[in-house]
Amino acid sequence: MSKRAMERWCRLKTTESGDGVIEVPSIDTGIETGFGTARYAIGAQGELRLLVPVGVRSGVRALTSTSKLLVTTSSYKISNKNTLFLDIMCLDRALDMVFSEIVEDILRRISEGFSPTKAVSASIDEFRELLKGKPREEISENVILGLVGELEIMRRLVSHNHAASETWTGPFQLRHDFRQGNHALEVKTSRRSDATRIYVTGVDQLAAPVGGTLHLAHMRLECVKGGELSVGMIYDSLLKVGVNRETLDKGLSAVGCSDPYGYEWNNHSFTFGELTVYEVTEGFPRIIGSSFAGAILPAGVSALEYQVDLSHAKSFELTAEELTLAFRRIAG
Repeated sequence: MSKRAMERWCRLKTTESGDGVIEVPSIDTGIETGFGTARYAIGAQGELRLLVPVGVRSGVRALTSTSKLLVTTSSYKISNKNTLFLDIMCLDRALDMVFSEIVEDILRRISEGFSPTKAVSASIDEFRELLKGKPREEISENVILGLVGELEIMRRLVSHNHAASETWTGPFQLRHDFRQGNHALEVKTSRRSDATRIYVTGVDQLAAPVGGTLHLAHMRLECVKGGELSVGMIYDSLLKVGVNRETLDKGLSAVGCSDPYGYEWNNHSFTFGELTVYEVTEGFPRIIGSSFAGAILPAGVSALEYQVDLSHAKSFELTAEELTLAFRRIAG
């Protein structure tokens, strides 16, 4: 079956179309789950993929992804009826043959009478050692909080343009977190929904690019066990809407996150509190180069870190319409 499966995936990648039953390139496997037939499919960048129809989400949450294997759910219409699928995708092209063996094992178990969820779970468990990443050191909650905030802002930007992931410059030690031409966006994330104070590092962080604009996004999140926002969950959602995985992984690697599904990056999760975006312009509470004589730090001062109380920046808040325009400008 592995050879047959590889032939089907090759055909899908070559034609970039399937049998037209659902809106993504896919072909029927002929294996009935009780809720429909499983389907060979490909991802946005040609990743090998298996779609397994299931009746309900019960048990699905127990299935976890790894840095090599994305396990999530997708819903597609078949004959004008929504069908829920377990969506399993291989994220490492070097493991395509291993993935084909996993798919063969999943389909065999289903044909022998296993429920779709149990078939997927049992097969992945047997191959787990080949699919998991290396253990990493403990990551602080503050670091995870900041990364979740930036990824959540990216998710909002890519809703306007999938290529907006290319504007993520924060991981590369550049001045602002997102940059499109001479337009920039800085992101600050707080762990309390009532927080108004942010930390600013350096005299350049709240300075706009020359001849351009700067906006500050302040996101408030609450740390909650099993919250809907985590590094792995947002990474999943970005891949599902077609964000280039190589670009995303490059940014994550630059902040030390080699496995977005690793426990060390997901042992803190959050719920969304509030997002406020400000136009950072003349009069905004900040310290920049022009705050000092000669536009340089005083002699003997080599670095600067300070707090801004955003309750003093109410007049700079964007309306919903202005926020949409600002995000579209950054997204490109």
